[in-house]
Amino acid sequence: MAWKEFVEFLQARTQELGSTDLNQVRFGNTDGALLLAFVFGLAVILTAFRLSLWRRRSHRSQSGYRMEKKFRRGLVIWLLYQMPKVLLALAAAAIALAVADPFLMATDEVSREVQSRVRIDLVDTSLSMAWEFSDTGRSRAGIAREAHLSFLEMRREKRDRVSLWLFSAYPYMVDDFVFDEEMYYFQVMEAPYVTVKMLAARSGTPRDAVFVPPDKVRIIETEGTTNLVRALQAVVRHFDQDESSAGSQRDQNRALLIVTDAEVDDVPQAEFRQLEARNIVPYVIYINTNNDDTSTGAVNAMKLIEVIRGVGGDYFDVRNEDSLERAYEAIDEAEAVWIEVTHRAVKVPIYSRFLLVSMVLLVVGIPTGLLVEFMWGTHP
Repeated sequence: MAWKEFVEFLQARTQELGSTDLNQVRFGNTDGALLLAFVFGLAVILTAFRLSLWRRRSHRSQSGYRMEKKFRRGLVIWLLYQMPKVLLALAAAAIALAVADPFLMATDEVSREVQSRVRIDLVDTSLSMAWEFSDTGRSRAGIAREAHLSFLEMRREKRDRVSLWLFSAYPYMVDDFVFDEEMYYFQVMEAPYVTVKMLAARSGTPRDAVFVPPDKVRIIETEGTTNLVRALQAVVRHFDQDESSAGSQRDQNRALLIVTDAEVDDVPQAEFRQLEARNIVPYVIYINTNNDDTSTGAVNAMKLIEVIRGVGGDYFDVRNEDSLERAYEAIDEAEAVWIEVTHRAVKVPIYSRFLLVSMVLLVVGIPTGLLVEFMWGTHP
């Protein structure tokens, strides 16, 4: 770097740091900065002890003769001789400030378009999901949650834009559409297994035959049934609201993933037709309990699968090892949608300003220290 460019660089960094409103600066890692300052201080103290207690063999405090004043260091020379140490101390302080992760708050809006596949995951949390899954000693909800999380693992880095919903008698939106895969994964992991009015064992089984941990149960007084009709109505409205707010073209391909044992109260044929009219393809991760009885729940499960296939969707049996892979491929074949994403950048890191100042001080201070030691240092 030419000298002129170096001076301009210094001026730019100085102006940038000088224009920073220090009253607005916040720090995100003060513990790290304090630890580094402690290390620096300990090094200075140990160096001072070493210099005061252990003299160099080639060094004598005086030669036995009185030195004339003109041969002694003057105040100006002494200040110049100490300048590299001052620069080193300032550089260390600047490094400590950089380690403290200083940042400013801002409210700039950032908009961009991304290509994504839009999906709502609708998870069944009705009472039947608390029952045992086919003599395994585990709940249907536990099997369903593992299948759902495995599906999300396969969809990593696919830029899905997903919203999580739970349903029993009523639908509950856990969160609106998000891109953050890590956050969404933990939302699914931490979601309750069942939302019920009260836990009850299945008819013909012991009263304690409920296979969900207590922390995964949400007691809600209004619950008690498995109303997929009401859930699909809410999902359709949410798709419409999102399409309107995102400014997307109408009838773009989207997907609805339903995780359920399919033991619903009523089969929502009209609601599935509404999904079909909007190019929203339903897929079901089916928690197949393999019951051969003719109960209302088992009959409705078969009807539900027939209706879903009739509108272009499909179901994937968790008993089949290839089902999740096929569900992944089915959703991956859907056309991606261009979505405009708007967010506010609220954190502006400025640690580089302090770090660059430290580097400049070191670049100047180290050669200066060599120079002053050569000119005015102590020689044997």
